[in-house]
Amino acid sequence: SVINSTRTSIMRWLTLAIVSALLLQQQSCSAFTTGSVVAYNKYCSSLSSANNGDSNNRERFEQLIPETSFGAEAVPEGQRPVNEYLDMTKQPLFGWASNDNGNQGLLIRLAGVYAISFGTVCWPIAGATYTQENFLLQKLAAANVGAVTLIGFLLLRLYSGWGYVGTRLTSKAIEYEETGWYDGDFELKTDAERKRDKFLYNDKVKPVENRLKLFSAVVGGIWIASIIGFNVANSQNPTFDEYDPSMLERLRYDEKLAEKVSSSSGGKPTYCDSRYYRAVAGGGQACDR
Repeated sequence: SVINSTRTSIMRWLTLAIVSALLLQQQSCSAFTTGSVVAYNKYCSSLSSANNGDSNNRERFEQLIPETSFGAEAVPEGQRPVNEYLDMTKQPLFGWASNDNGNQGLLIRLAGVYAISFGTVCWPIAGATYTQENFLLQKLAAANVGAVTLIGFLLLRLYSGWGYVGTRLTSKAIEYEETGWYDGDFELKTDAERKRDKFLYNDKVKPVENRLKLFSAVVGGIWIASIIGFNVANSQNPTFDEYDPSMLERLRYDEKLAEKVSSSSGGKPTYCDSRYYRAVAGGGQACDR
């Protein structure tokens, strides 16, 4: 009888443990399908990091992140604010400013874009504009202005995307189009949807907006300084500035200067190395001799 009583107690404990595990699993799945996307994402990350940073566990939990959000069933899935956030994070470039990369990650990527654009695009264009010697400073200043301008447009594109998603998350109503612009409508968010979207905005989007504002202000200041430096560089004329109309006028009566220019140009007209002055001279037929 003692053995039977012990066996019965063990079976009761096993049954209770199994039922508790099933209830816990059901509660987690319910939270996954109806809870906050961000909260569940943090939950999965904490479980992953708690297991000694096992990469296999991290990948397994990341696979549980939902592809869509709950609520606003009347709104097409692609136009729901949370889904728009999820779609944006999967697009190229927009992840550069995310919280995972931080300020340092964004700075490294922008520096890479600056270096590549400076060396492959801006410097060759500046070299084709300033073809004579003694114009190294002007070429560097011109290439720098072009590369910084490209960085400014890139930051503007990043901020426009993140700002749009932030506006959609913080609005009380969802504007959407069923099939086109002519049948647009809006749906008010429920309290649960507003709290979820507000939480997602404060946790994931607002820090990115602040980061992009900071970088845009810094790059804007660098761009203004680059423009000033470019103007200063252009004012530092070398001995012979073929782009200065007053210097060209001086060549008419200054024989010594004309001889010096002629010897340095190999006997060809001074405008041969300038696309602009070749066009002014009617194509520069004398340069082909």
